[in-house]
Amino acid sequence: MGTTYALVAESVGTELRDASEFSTLLNATARYDRADVGLAVCLGDRGAALDRARTLLGNHRRNLSEGLQWVKTEGVTTETHVQWFDAGTRIRETIVGIVAGMALGAENVARDRPIIAFAEKSDEATKVSARASHALVGRGLDLSAVMQRASTAVGGDGGGHDIAAGATIPTAEKSAFIDRVDDIVGTQLDG
Repeated sequence: MGTTYALVAESVGTELRDASEFSTLLNATARYDRADVGLAVCLGDRGAALDRARTLLGNHRRNLSEGLQWVKTEGVTTETHVQWFDAGTRIRETIVGIVAGMALGAENVARDRPIIAFAEKSDEATKVSARASHALVGRGLDLSAVMQRASTAVGGDGGGHDIAAGATIPTAEKSAFIDRVDDIVGTQLDG
């Protein structure tokens, strides 16, 4: 149950009618470096641009499903206070955070600790995405502060929100980073 917004000038039954679905369609274009396609759809192109956006959306959904399945199959590494996985190039760095959020609570992935996801950004840089439950935030977890402090400590940069945050770190510093994250989360949750 929830609020929905209908864009009444759009055809019933399409991704464009429901504002949330329209947003997902636009999101899919940008995550695959095709913001131009999303812009064309917003400007009224209901031909080639919409067809391309629908293809990108289908690919996006398939990539999310495959990424989640990969996490379920490969599992996560559990530290004292966090759990993590390193997708390398198997999950695109622009969607690894979505996959991490979807994985929370999946089989063999705990909801009672934050999940940290790594994906290759370049040969020298790694994208980090962190997700947590509302219950953990209610206990004092602030992933924005965790990502900012841990990434800065290893020569990177990060931030975000208390429940979802991210960072970019030097690839060689993943181990030191996860150790720092685990310590900071422990301090936040255990006082």
